[in-house]
Amino acid sequence: GEISFLANPAYREFLAETRAAAVILAEKDADRCPVSALISDNPYLAYARVAAVLHPQPPFQAGISERATVDSSASVAPSAWIGAGSVIESGAVIGEDSFVGPGCTIGSNAVIGAGCRLVARVTLCGDVTIGDRVLVHPGAVIGADGFGIARDGDRWVKVPQLGSVSIGNDVEIGANTTIDRGAIENTVLESGVKLDNQIQIAHNVQIGRNVQLIAQVWRASPTAIVCLLSKREQPCVL
Repeated sequence: GEISFLANPAYREFLAETRAAAVILAEKDADRCPVSALISDNPYLAYARVAAVLHPQPPFQAGISERATVDSSASVAPSAWIGAGSVIESGAVIGEDSFVGPGCTIGSNAVIGAGCRLVARVTLCGDVTIGDRVLVHPGAVIGADGFGIARDGDRWVKVPQLGSVSIGNDVEIGANTTIDRGAIENTVLESGVKLDNQIQIAHNVQIGRNVQLIAQVWRASPTAIVCLLSKREQPCVL
């Protein structure tokens, strides 16, 4: 059979019609459940854990695809996987049990910790460091230059971006999200940060532990925050 959950009271009226074999729900809803009930103080969290057990990430075979390019000075753990079309540049480090999917680019001296998963077409620019158990979805770019320019009369002059990006453990980065390298010091995402798709993190930004940002949010450099809200015609600028 199937398992379902009830976390939002707005859906309580549909509980009587469920055709699931069991439902995860709070104790206060158990007497309304017509099928087997799994009682939890946090049904959504319980569902997340059940779903992870029933649908684990597919295992992968360690090794390096014959269609990948790995510089001789890079270090790839024996238990890691490097997918087809991926490029691992000089001095890069890939940790134990990490998965680098097809079409990824890992720049010079970039470091990937243990148990990470770069799904596909992820770019880590030079000197970027990510911790353990980091999940990066397709199209993310981490460590591109921040937008630094200086005025010279009627022209603009690029300001070199000398920092990098440092990412902690258990971070998730959504598809097509970009995280710019710092101008002088690093852009920092601490452990537990969760970023949705299509988010821009500008240079020098520091995001604290366990912060969650939702789709199409721009976190600007420390002088400003710009958020595009889905139900507002104008962005809010703080």
